[in-house]
Amino acid sequence: MIIVKLQLVGSAEGGFHTTVTSIPREFDTFDGCLPPLPENLNKSFTKWRSDYREVEQVRSPINPDQTGFRIKPKGVRVSSPTNTTQDVKLYLNEWLNAGDSDWQQIRDNLISIGSQFKLAEEETRVLLDSQDIKLGYFPWQEWQLFEDHFSPVEIALRVRGRPKDKIIPAQACSKVRILLVVGRSDNINTNADLKVIQELEEKGAEVIYLMQPSIRELCDALWETEGYHIFIFTGHSGSDQDGQIGWIELNDQDSLSIEDFKNSLKASIDKGLQLAIFNSCDGLGLANQLGKLNLPRTIVMREPVPDPVAIAFLQYFFQEFTSQKSLFASVHTARKHLEHFNLQYPGAMWLPTLCIRESALEQPLTWQKLYKPPSEERSEQRSEPQSEPPSISPKNLPIKLVVTLLGIVAICLGIGLWLKSKEILTTQSKPCPDQASNHKQNGTQPIPCFAYVDVDKIPSGTWVYSGSTSWVPIRRKVDPRIKQVFPKVNLTYYHHPTLPPGTETGIKMLLDGQISFVLSSRPIKKSEFQEADDRRFKLKQVQVASDAIAIAVHPDLTIKGLTTEQLKAIYTGKITNWRQVGGPNLKITPYSRPNESGTTEFFRKTILVGDDFSQKVSFIPTTTQAVRKVAETKGAIYYASAPEIVDQCKVKPLPLRISKTDSFITPYKPPLIPTENCPQQGRNQLNSEAFKTKTYPITRRLFVIIKQDGQGDERAGEAYVNLLLTDEGQKLIEEAGYIPRR
Repeated sequence: MIIVKLQLVGSAEGGFHTTVTSIPREFDTFDGCLPPLPENLNKSFTKWRSDYREVEQVRSPINPDQTGFRIKPKGVRVSSPTNTTQDVKLYLNEWLNAGDSDWQQIRDNLISIGSQFKLAEEETRVLLDSQDIKLGYFPWQEWQLFEDHFSPVEIALRVRGRPKDKIIPAQACSKVRILLVVGRSDNINTNADLKVIQELEEKGAEVIYLMQPSIRELCDALWETEGYHIFIFTGHSGSDQDGQIGWIELNDQDSLSIEDFKNSLKASIDKGLQLAIFNSCDGLGLANQLGKLNLPRTIVMREPVPDPVAIAFLQYFFQEFTSQKSLFASVHTARKHLEHFNLQYPGAMWLPTLCIRESALEQPLTWQKLYKPPSEERSEQRSEPQSEPPSISPKNLPIKLVVTLLGIVAICLGIGLWLKSKEILTTQSKPCPDQASNHKQNGTQPIPCFAYVDVDKIPSGTWVYSGSTSWVPIRRKVDPRIKQVFPKVNLTYYHHPTLPPGTETGIKMLLDGQISFVLSSRPIKKSEFQEADDRRFKLKQVQVASDAIAIAVHPDLTIKGLTTEQLKAIYTGKITNWRQVGGPNLKITPYSRPNESGTTEFFRKTILVGDDFSQKVSFIPTTTQAVRKVAETKGAIYYASAPEIVDQCKVKPLPLRISKTDSFITPYKPPLIPTENCPQQGRNQLNSEAFKTKTYPITRRLFVIIKQDGQGDERAGEAYVNLLLTDEGQKLIEEAGYIPRR
């Protein structure tokens, strides 16, 4: 591996003082001066940029500071975009091959470095270091010197952070954690991006999907304890004219700069985030801001990007990167693969740009450094000496013959049963299609796959819904899959502008006609049924899953568990010290979701049995924030949906029992994995069997609530229910950690 750093200091008008250093340091550092930027290069690049942005099918950003401004495809064929591309290459090489003596020594030394290592086919990484952002827009990879004298070269732009911030090394895990955020994406085929990323799950990735999330949902995801290796954004984005500030279009309402969620990003970076990919437009501003937050590496598109180019780059990049190629090599090869787009989109190969902190250069990133496959069983058992087979004598033969005949009978019976169930087994093992199918379901058996649901019953358009945050793990599993199978369906979770998210808020918005359906963690109240009647329509609730409520405490708290009566006494203020329930002499600090939460309503009705919460209970907007509070407060206690609590590494889930004469039932599969061993030794798994049999004390049902008014919203709600009740939908619910209805 060769690293060559070109540091350019100066201006386009006065020229650039250039310093070249290399690793391995077999060559001295040398200096020279690059002449001022030629006018013909500047004009040709500006002309190319203008012509390129007139080409149709370019992913177009909206500048939040310029209302209504959009780089729109004009639908007009420009005169000669290919010629302007060639002009840029010609004038760039004329500039970089200038005969000035101060620059000539730079060229000669670069040729010496490249020639020495080219025969060895060493990978070359070039870092362009300049605070003049315009230099970063030029296609430096078109410099013929690199082509003639170096092995394959990829050029990265240096982004700066604070010198005292050290890069956190990549940590290999049993899964490569990827956070995929799909932002506002009108006129963009983000479904193709989703498919590329979903395929990574077969190569050891765990993908968390956010579909046009709210700002809160994005920030909560970035604060997750386990963190991520890779962050991917696909949708609309852009940068200001000087390339310093970038923004993303998170959803139909929110445009965010990095500054708007920098604390959440910094938290994820501090947990080991290694790479961000913005498969969207004008990303240099995003890369600059992320560098300041100490993110080691970012891949962006330096200009608006045509949809087919964006999709193809993502596919080619991960094809290389998951084949153990370095990050530089993967970007280089993926760019080269875009060559066939140059006729339709001249300069398409110039768009993908790697931006990197200099301190990350000597820590090459590969998929192998992120992914550590689960260890295979050792072959020791196979190597153990086998005991000698028992001798068969005439005396023993009758007994052995009987045993053999019984074995044959058992085998025949097994074969018969297998043949009888062959069709069922074959159907169950067949993977579900990724596209809607004309397959017709026979009889009344449950539909196995999303793709087999009658397309006429899946209304196209946007399904706006809201409700319980307990549904978040299910939504992350189900919604991207629906989008994949039915590309014309857009699922949008709507946040009330002033009320906290939850079942009660969701039902209020449904009654007010603001959303299509509600995801609920409790049944409909009589008052809500009555309000619907007063408005001359009906409400319908359909159970699709079950759930359990888990109790979280600080990991250092020494207590065996609680009875449900003790739990009630804590939240009504009758028990205020852990010593009263067999714990240490420590004040209890109870936390809860707000009253609008369906989980809170269920807890009040089931555990408090109508009593009020104590004034000492603190109400926290989200479970993510509450878990963080519990991890920081030794006497804290909190309750939430079991899938949101049990696998957390920073808190301890507590066993429960109905009365003191009963046995404690854990919400996790014993034994408990202590926080100090999580996630290195794995995570606590849900005690699904106890939830299914209801031996665990606190379980509940989850519903989809539909407004029966004969309009499109009712059709959307019924379609969502039908999809969740397919075999595929029920399996996704189970994978999310909940109990399927069937």
